[in-house]
Amino acid sequence: NDRKAIKQTAENYPLSEYYDTDEIITQLGTGEALVTLLNEKGIPTPLAATMLCPPQSRMDILTTEEINALVRRSRLTDRYNRTIDSKSAYEILTEKLQAAKEAEPEVKTRRQEEEKSTLETIADNAVVKSMMRTAGNMIVRSLLGSLGVSTSTRRKKKSFF
Repeated sequence: NDRKAIKQTAENYPLSEYYDTDEIITQLGTGEALVTLLNEKGIPTPLAATMLCPPQSRMDILTTEEINALVRRSRLTDRYNRTIDSKSAYEILTEKLQAAKEAEPEVKTRRQEEEKSTLETIADNAVVKSMMRTAGNMIVRSLLGSLGVSTSTRRKKKSFF
């Protein structure tokens, strides 16, 4: 079963003129691996047996001093420790609108300052408006009637005979 699995695994690697993949898989020791990469065109490179280096770090939590040392050495520290006035766009626009309102003189028209005249009060009455509309319609009809133009929209019924 193991030989079959090794053979199937070896078939998945690209062919190599340097190694017999079936044999080299069984001869790899601790820290050794078969490696292939993709070139710039995306084609797998020839297989290579390599020795891998163990990680050069520790699996532990950093102490406060170590964190502070890393932060002090960072090039971004100066940029992100700078205090910035955090005015929002809303505050800036509100200030500009307020300044514009204060700078604009309050102009009132004469009509706004005065109360409505008696004639305007009468003209705004609905009954008066209706009477004026009716009188205007009667005048227009009489003028058009004297000229021979009919303002009536009645149509003569057409007979079938």
